[in-house]
Amino acid sequence: MSSNAQVYSVNAVGYVNKSVPAKGFALISNPLNATDNKIATLFGGQVPDGFQVFVWDTATKAFKFTAYDSTFGWDPSDVAARELKPGSGVFVKNPTASAVTVTFVGEVPQGSPLSTALVAGLQIVSSQVPQAGTAEDLGYKAAQDDKIYQWDTTKQTYNFSQYDATFGWDPALKSLDVGDAFFLSKTAAGTWDRTFSVNQ
Repeated sequence: MSSNAQVYSVNAVGYVNKSVPAKGFALISNPLNATDNKIATLFGGQVPDGFQVFVWDTATKAFKFTAYDSTFGWDPSDVAARELKPGSGVFVKNPTASAVTVTFVGEVPQGSPLSTALVAGLQIVSSQVPQAGTAEDLGYKAAQDDKIYQWDTTKQTYNFSQYDATFGWDPALKSLDVGDAFFLSKTAAGTWDRTFSVNQ
């Protein structure tokens, strides 16, 4: 299976390339812990004018967005100042006629556990470990009636799956590339915990 993400790592430091399709959206994460995880820093200088980043606000249940301009920077700047840490994610929109590659540079998250807080309702989440696989492969332990919405960058639409404790995921979960994020809907808050070491 081909992947639009490439991972290069020496010890615990590396970089990940994510491709955003021409005139399209992608639902991506920051798969590495950078020295500065602010949106403006992560994307600034490597995206074209008009590139947009959409942050899901779990309190208001709505998107807040910021757009890049090579002359004036990010607007609004308060959204661009938000941190995008491993375990979370954002929608991005590429307005140009060519695919855009966004490169993330930083340390591979390690620890016991790597813990991502999960709210009741919708939020954008991702694996803190930069690996490919289904959410289940990547250590997510589902609860009854969990719903996952994965964005298909080719079809520009969601793939939906729901979890039942007896029958599992229906339909079966699709694989995530390194640096992919997804919408998760839960009936109760929880955590996504995983232990990881590059020496495993």
